[in-house]
Amino acid sequence: MIRDPWINSKNFDLAFIIGPGLLSALVVLLLNYSGFAPTNISTLTWLILVVMIDVAHVWSTLFRTYLNRENIKKHRRAFMVVPLICYLTGVILHSMSGAIFWRVMAYLAVFHFIRQQYGFFRLYAPKGQSQKSEFFSKFVIYSATVIPLIIWHFSGEQSFHWFMKGDFFYLHSKSLASFLSTLGPCLYILYFLLEVFSFKRSLFLPHNLFLLGTILSWWTGIVWLKTDWAFTVTNIISHGIPYFALIYISDMKERKKLFWPSKLPVFIMFSGLIVLGYIEEASWAFFIWRENLSIFPELSSLAAITDSALLALVVPLLALPQLTHYILDGIIWKKVG
Repeated sequence: MIRDPWINSKNFDLAFIIGPGLLSALVVLLLNYSGFAPTNISTLTWLILVVMIDVAHVWSTLFRTYLNRENIKKHRRAFMVVPLICYLTGVILHSMSGAIFWRVMAYLAVFHFIRQQYGFFRLYAPKGQSQKSEFFSKFVIYSATVIPLIIWHFSGEQSFHWFMKGDFFYLHSKSLASFLSTLGPCLYILYFLLEVFSFKRSLFLPHNLFLLGTILSWWTGIVWLKTDWAFTVTNIISHGIPYFALIYISDMKERKKLFWPSKLPVFIMFSGLIVLGYIEEASWAFFIWRENLSIFPELSSLAAITDSALLALVVPLLALPQLTHYILDGIIWKKVG
């Protein structure tokens, strides 16, 4: 009999790890086909998704790195060297071209997002799988993210982007994009049919529910709807909230690992992350992008940076939390807990 491999508990996992991908995609699809989907991302939506989830989840890495006694002992050298290398590399890349810098950032982000989906899927993987079954399941979870990205690249430039316009290499092969748009769903249907015939209960186990959420969230925004709003909602919610959940399970619950009073409420910890996200996005808004300025009235008198040499120093500095988050994730999640 195959056990149900919940990471924390059934209700917690369904609400915060498996649910975000499934629900974000289903809500976006429902709003779109009922005619109520927004055409643009509102200021409030941007504040919730970008500041409170996307940027804040990047800062949550602190709980498993620089605020974690055990991991500092294990990875002290990496924690010191990685930010320095990331910043210096960012300065070099931005000095060459801002476009090059953001292209590298985009592909690092893509790799990070793909690996997170794979990592959660493997945490949920049933014990005792055959080598063939394990290989096919790995192939399917990677295809759930990689195929939409290939379609994105070969469909030509879209109306939405990862960080900024032109950060991906866009190619033109509508026939390949069309073929993959059919191949992907066929592959997923085959996988779930095999699950049904192989194990009577396996279709409803968490690894398959997580896979279904990954498929729906990645295909809804990138392939089926192809709008900035749909992509942003599904992309951020399906990635950021499960990451928060894993940080909570692995680090926040065991306060003895952390550098603060053991009775400090989790709500206060998450509030601190939102404050950090707010400060970071305020810096981006006023010094670089000049967007969503109404959210940051206290900085309205500041001017954008236009000098290329100064930008090459400031942009990698502002991006350092993200860069460090992408690189250190490959180190700190080798074993959860």
